[in-house]
Amino acid sequence: MPRSRKCGECGGSLENKTITHIQPWGEELFRFEEVPASVCVQCGHVWLAAEVSQRIDEIVQGHPKPKKYQKVPVFSLAELAKA
Repeated sequence: MPRSRKCGECGGSLENKTITHIQPWGEELFRFEEVPASVCVQCGHVWLAAEVSQRIDEIVQGHPKPKKYQKVPVFSLAELAKA
């Protein structure tokens, strides 16, 4: 997280929030709930502290049993545009 409490993308103010974070890993997606983050009130950019990002990486690499599984539909916009 930036130390200045200003967004590195747009310069807006950052607000501490608890978010749901989607982490891509290879061809898989991992959903993390209740993640502490700083979120820009102007542009919505999300900043995770280094220790939070490291913990997420450790969890993904360790493959613990998740709280639950969810099915996610996948669409190809290019294929649908042809139809």
